[in-house]
Amino acid sequence: MQKVFRRGHALTQLAVCAMLAACGGGGSSADGSGGRLQVIEFAYPGGAMLLDGPVTLSAVASSGLPVSFESTTPATCTASGDQLTLVSAGECRVVASQPGGKTADGVMWAPADEASQLFNVLKHTQEVTFAPPDYVLSSKGNSVALSASSTSGLPVSFATDTPANCAIEGSQLKLLGKGTCAVTASVAGDDNYSEQSVQRFIAVDPLLIADGFDPNGAGRGSSNAMSTKQGGNVTVNPWGSPLNAGWEWCDGNSGGDWCYRTVSPDGSTLTSALHYPESNWTPGGWQYGFNRIDIFAPGLSDFNGAGDTTSGLRVTTEKALGFTLGINNGLYLAGRPIVLHLDLGKRNGSCNVTLSALLWPLDGLISYAVALSDFAVTDACGLADVATASLDDQVRKLPNPNDTANGGPAAYQAALEEFSDARASAMTLLKSSDIARVRFRLMDVNDSQKTDGVYASDVTIKGAVTIQ
Repeated sequence: MQKVFRRGHALTQLAVCAMLAACGGGGSSADGSGGRLQVIEFAYPGGAMLLDGPVTLSAVASSGLPVSFESTTPATCTASGDQLTLVSAGECRVVASQPGGKTADGVMWAPADEASQLFNVLKHTQEVTFAPPDYVLSSKGNSVALSASSTSGLPVSFATDTPANCAIEGSQLKLLGKGTCAVTASVAGDDNYSEQSVQRFIAVDPLLIADGFDPNGAGRGSSNAMSTKQGGNVTVNPWGSPLNAGWEWCDGNSGGDWCYRTVSPDGSTLTSALHYPESNWTPGGWQYGFNRIDIFAPGLSDFNGAGDTTSGLRVTTEKALGFTLGINNGLYLAGRPIVLHLDLGKRNGSCNVTLSALLWPLDGLISYAVALSDFAVTDACGLADVATASLDDQVRKLPNPNDTANGGPAAYQAALEEFSDARASAMTLLKSSDIARVRFRLMDVNDSQKTDGVYASDVTIKGAVTIQ
């Protein structure tokens, strides 16, 4: 978004002017023309963009006499009465003046010093709507038609930042290799609209964890009986200690509307909702909660209790976990990260190996590609020669790469290097055992941003979850 810059204006006013106006005394103007001195207060009119319509100007003279307006930059803006019309992008200068005269009480006022405002007229912003498929399969063809639109109606063009995996020919996406394809949809802009672009990621021939959910799985409370459209079991478990609904399980009856799950009619979107009523908190008491969505690979309902689970998904050349995730605005403002787990089929005793990474969701439904190299082994289940990192003391304490004020991506990468051995072990295990389950876990619920007395911790998964 472009910024609007305001340039201040200077008004010359003798101290005696204020004294005369306040005391009602007579006087004459500085140039000897007679009449009391007056000043103009001119409100800043900037902030509007082209195509927004006229801007109403507002200025008041201390005499109470009417103020007139004039634009000294008619190619950029024009004034008629108190209406300012924005004509083109650039600097707009408006002058407010009052020529002096007699008010109804018979007092004569001298002409006021002109007051002016100078500001930038900005082009109108526009939005680009671009919703390509989450993934494409080369077995169904080597090209995909792309479609996008802009709110301005201007044409949209496409480009790719991953030429090894895909190419663009007009509005056709040509598949060249397995992996992630980054496509940017752009609008050049014109005299009235600013340029705009959005980038989306398309997985080419990925490993598919899930693409949609059974719509019949919606309801109150927690559930471990839901499923993906690919036949993988799904557990949705929003829980909090104030709910009085069982240990780490939200009962739909006693929990009421405080914990529930929704699925869109087409099955594309699943939301796990945990709403803490402020009235249910115990002042000074122990409070705890989490929100968790577990998704098994296609055809899996659980881990193999007698040994390794070998019917999951095996990584070969894939490099990222891809998904579209959203959290509610209050949770975003509270700065709560999501813990990502890849639970492997590799088993030792009654334990399955777990790999973990951290994600700080942005506001809204956003597509993410989290590098598999960011995952570290956080539970090795006692396996020899497997390095581990602490989930609580290392992974969950990673700095937010979006926080540029505190180091941003550089600080995040430096912290990752502190447990590089556990990350190397994770990559080795990924290529020697199957991924059986993906877990999206909010371990720190919203306890600071409330709306209407409710602390909401909602986690939404939309579309496909892939290893790409």
